[in-house]
Parts: sequence; C-alpha cells; structure tokens
Amino acid sequence: MGKIKIQNELIEFKEKELKVDDLLFWEENPRVYSILRMHTGGEEPTQKEIEDIMIQKCANVKELRSSIKANGGLTHPIFVRKNVVIEGNSRLAAYRLLCRSDKLTWAKIRCNVLPDDISDDLVFALIGSIHINGVTEWTPFEQAGYLFRHLQKSKKPIEAICKECGLTPAKARLYVKVYETMMSNEDTEQSKWSYYFEMLKNKSIPEKNAKIPGLNLIDNLCQKIKNGNIDNASDLRKIAKLASADNKEANEALFAYLQGTESLDTAVAKVSEQDKIKHAINTAEKFREQLKDKEFIIKLMDDNDEFKFEMQKIITRLGKLFTEQ
Repeated sequence: MGKIKIQNELIEFKEKELKVDDLLFWEENPRVYSILRMHTGGEEPTQKEIEDIMIQKCANVKELRSSIKANGGLTHPIFVRKNVVIEGNSRLAAYRLLCRSDKLTWAKIRCNVLPDDISDDLVFALIGSIHINGVTEWTPFEQAGYLFRHLQKSKKPIEAICKECGLTPAKARLYVKVYETMMSNEDTEQSKWSYYFEMLKNKSIPEKNAKIPGLNLIDNLCQKIKNGNIDNASDLRKIAKLASADNKEANEALFAYLQGTESLDTAVAKVSEQDKIKHAINTAEKFREQLKDKEFIIKLMDDNDEFKFEMQKIITRLGKLFTEQ
C-alpha cells in the first residue's frame, strides 16, 4: 500500500503488477489526442489504434523500450484507475512493444492502482503536478488541449482549475484561447502552436482586429498559418509591430501584406520609416517647447559647459543642413 498527497488530500493506492494486456490506454492522453482524432476522422479511437499511434508517432516510446529493457523493468510505476492508465501511457506502449518479441518476460507491469472512486478533479491535479508543472512536462500544445477539455468537462471556472494544476490564470486563459483558435481554424498540428501563440500573446494583433474589423486580421492570419504562408513563428512579431503602429501608413502596409501585394519585410520597413519620422518630429517639438524658456536657456549657456557644447553642435549641424539644401 502506498500513499500520495493530492490537493492536500492523502490518497492511498495499491502497488501491484498487472497484466499488460488487461490495461487500457487513456483515450484523452494529450500526447496523441489530436493525432488520433485526425487519424480516425474525429471518431473515438480503438485501443489498437491508440497503441499503433503511440508506437509510431511518440519518439520517446522506443527510447523507453530500450531503457526498460536495460533496467529489467520500470523505475517509475504507472498510475491506473479502473484498468485505465491515467499516467504512464508511453511506458505502457513501450511494454506492448517489448511484448511483441518476448511476451513471457514483459507480460506484467508495475502499477500504482488508485481507488475506483477517486474524483476526476483529483486525477486532473495529479496529472497536472506531473505534466504541467512537474518533471516530465507536456508541450504547451498538449497542456492547452488538456486544460481545454477539462474546462469543458468540469464546467469549473478557470481560476479553480488553475489552483488544481499550478498555472496562473493569465497563462491558462492564453493557452486555452490559442487552442480554441486552432480548433476553430481546423488546424491542430502541434508544430503550428508557436505561430498561433505568437499571434495571440501580443495584444496589438487582437486589438487591431477589434479596432478595424474590415481587415479581418486574425482570420487572414489564421489562413496564412494554416496554408504555410508564414515562414517562421517569429514573423508574427513583425506583424504585431505593424498592428501596433496607429497611423494610416501602417494600416495600409498591413492591408497590402494581408492582400499579398507586398512582402512582410517591405511592409515593416515602411512602418519603421514612419516611426523614425514621427519620433524626429516629436523630438523637435519637445526641444522647441524647451527653448521657449529664454531666461533658463541663457543661464544654462552661461553656467553649464556641457549644455553650451551640445547647443553649439546643434547650431553648427543645422547650419550645414540648411546650407546644403
């Protein structure tokens, strides 16, 4: 008998060796959830389909097989509830792979068997402590998918769920928003996560989308991401720079990029030039305002050599500029 503390509640579990063939893969395993749904056309996958996908698509399964074989078994038991492996699906897949060549040796696997009546909330907290803020973290895409599905299933406020898994509400909201956007765009390729994340983490893009609905900024960017028309996730930062500039020229450059009549770099260069002009004008205006205090400026010229030097340099350079025109 073993014990584990989850959400300040002490849970007892039984330490057993169970038959590998009697155990079931967890259908909601975030590592393969999206791949499985794509493979099955959205239908619930069979256990055979889960096993095949785990072995084919999860690189760590074959690595685990070698490690388990070298150690003669598991160094960390899997967690099981009602014969479903809720933590350790990759290890189960590795055992199934070992069984294909030596069923007798690898027929049984070490398990921590949780009580049948343990709540879904405690299971969520346990898995979150291992894979969201633990030693074997899921990717952000996997974490987001798990959060999204748990929110739908539990109907709890996101703040309550964050307490269970250790994420901040701000990070959890962003993760769920990114995942929802990918789902609505019918693009659940994990490799695209960073693109959607960059698009939504910077407020300038959503704000511009709301301010100028006619741009259809987020919809257009979603299509570009899905179709592979954005080379790198870092390009979304350039687009965010375009979106953050609040002037006519920047909006026109952004529209031209979305329509495909200008490259992203060309559009950004135009905005950068406008930023330089705007900064120069603002600096000149502030300097002109300071010069209005005639007595203060004369006193500085008389008493402060550094200021006097800078002013003389400015006068000289301005003189040259007007002479060259």
